[in-house]
Amino acid sequence: MKRFISISFIILLLGVISYFAYNAIMRWHKEEIETAKMQLRDELEVIEKPVIPEEKLIEVFGEAPKEITGEEKQISFEEIERQVMAFFSYLDEQEYVIAYKLEGGTYHQFQQVVEKLSSNPPLAVGETQSLHTLYENMSHFFRIMGKKRIDLVKEILENEEEVIESVMENFYLWFTMNNNVKERIKKGPSLKVLYEYSGYFLNTLAGRSYLLRRDPKVRILTMHYSVLILDKANDALLNSNGIDIRPYIKFLLNEIRNQIIFIDKEQYISELEELDKKYQL
Repeated sequence: MKRFISISFIILLLGVISYFAYNAIMRWHKEEIETAKMQLRDELEVIEKPVIPEEKLIEVFGEAPKEITGEEKQISFEEIERQVMAFFSYLDEQEYVIAYKLEGGTYHQFQQVVEKLSSNPPLAVGETQSLHTLYENMSHFFRIMGKKRIDLVKEILENEEEVIESVMENFYLWFTMNNNVKERIKKGPSLKVLYEYSGYFLNTLAGRSYLLRRDPKVRILTMHYSVLILDKANDALLNSNGIDIRPYIKFLLNEIRNQIIFIDKEQYISELEELDKKYQL
């Protein structure tokens, strides 16, 4: 009987020791994981975000663009327009653009393209109802713009990759900025047209397939600005297709947080977090 009690006591003692040893090991393991995570975060923070040389900005925009933080009031419409027009002038001087022998230069071509695309928007919903509509959506840009202009756009994206983030931001603000300039000539697409193309990129097989063939920076930024435009369309009661913005906000937040290719990464995250709060139902 005493032997049985002794054995039971030893087994119990070993169990208690094993329990505390297991907990100690798990705490140590957890601390090691947290230490590794902190080291990884520190290493990632050391990686410098992309920086555009100031001389390049001056070459493209005439002068280094003023800082834009998402608050439209911090930069005027006139300044945005000046930067956009300076970009067109810069393109007209590039050898790869000159080779296209464009009639009227890049700005004139831009105006023609905007008119064509605005008059023939793609389907933002229902593209899979027939093979014909799917094919038309898949070939939308080629059909409307033509091979020459498509090739030119591809070359611009490739050659101006260094400044494309700033260029896309400028065009977005140029198209959407609220302003009281009565004399403003409408040079860009309407919000309704922007909404149709945003829906195309976000909500259709054709639009997503098109973006998957683009550089990650262009793909993610196009989706980001499409989400911002969809939000503006919601506010203006123009979301006639009933596109749900929420999954795209969450997807982009995850995408951008895991990228190190953006200069204004924190701005994009802040804009998306504000939208995430706005659409919490």
